[in-house]
Amino acid sequence: MIITRLTGGLGNQMFQYAAGLALAERRRTVLKLDVSWFREYAEYEAHNRYALSCFNITEQFATEAELDECRPLQLTRSERWIVALARTLRLRSHVRRHTREGRWHSPPTFAYYPGFADLPDNTCIDGMFQSDKFFTPVADLLRLHFSFRYPPQPEVAELADRIRSGPSAAIHFRRGDYARNTTFNREIGVIDPDYYQSAVRLLRERSPEATLYIFSDDIETVAREFNPPGPHIFVRCVKPWHAYDKIRLMSLCDHLAIANSTFSWWAAWLNPSPEKLVVAPDPWFANSTHDTSNVIPKSWRRLARMNQ
Repeated sequence: MIITRLTGGLGNQMFQYAAGLALAERRRTVLKLDVSWFREYAEYEAHNRYALSCFNITEQFATEAELDECRPLQLTRSERWIVALARTLRLRSHVRRHTREGRWHSPPTFAYYPGFADLPDNTCIDGMFQSDKFFTPVADLLRLHFSFRYPPQPEVAELADRIRSGPSAAIHFRRGDYARNTTFNREIGVIDPDYYQSAVRLLRERSPEATLYIFSDDIETVAREFNPPGPHIFVRCVKPWHAYDKIRLMSLCDHLAIANSTFSWWAAWLNPSPEKLVVAPDPWFANSTHDTSNVIPKSWRRLARMNQ
């Protein structure tokens, strides 16, 4: 059994599920989901709920007893002394009995690290795992798991048909909590206008006649401030849509310019076309000590952003 601890919004949960699936397949065991993190955290806005039920994933949820089996034991002073002595004498059974080594795993880095693939069965992984390198061996299987469980609403289906009817490109703006949350704004940052202007030029060079489909969690602000040349459509929700509908629609576009958001990252990845152009901001975070060198796949086009 592999357990993956889910946190954050839909895009983050997809990365965590993908890493867990890759490890479970490698160990030929079952993947279970830990959803105990989700509470009403005001600062995380729309990130407060389990969101993967929109996909055809294998939904098995870890029990509290299974999670307890993975959590590190809280040792007394005498027990810590026993563990230290057992390590010195190489008494492995005593070490395992008192420490549960390898059962709860937090990544040593934000970037991909080869040791991930060596994690043993009966491990709970607790991290972000934001790189396709974590799940490359199961990419084809993952595309099946991340197929959409529910058919689109009529308005979504109509727009999907329009996107498929001609050359298209998606542009995603992430505003919302990136602008409102002080910590998110400082550490992650809202992408600057110059990035999007340069991205549009690249998209137009690749597909001059493409209609640009513009997506955002603050579409009215974007519509006031962004006026790209050529045909373009600001995608507005005429009735309450599910968040995953935007991923569904963006993934149908021939090419994409994404934000520094796992949400549009997955829309780009789910597009299976080898001919797609994906433009992504670099650096990924505005101000962070995290190593994000593996976030953007090598086949995508990195485009410089100004830190804000």
